[in-house]
Amino acid sequence: MRNSELARATLADEALAELLTRARMEERKNQHLSVSMRLTSLTIHAQRKGMSVSEVLELFRKESERFEHSAQELI
Repeated sequence: MRNSELARATLADEALAELLTRARMEERKNQHLSVSMRLTSLTIHAQRKGMSVSEVLELFRKESERFEHSAQELI
């Protein structure tokens, strides 16, 4: 009986690990899509405003700071 209980616990642990792995992968996929969409939005904004290279660099630097602050809030 003990072996069957151990086997069930192992299967449950494996199922949980698989579920967590899938959730992490889905979250990473969503994060990458979000960043991609934000970068596209910034480039469209820069094009429409006719920004210079230095202005675009400043825009991206500010966006980088925003991401950094957001990451720090999650800690």
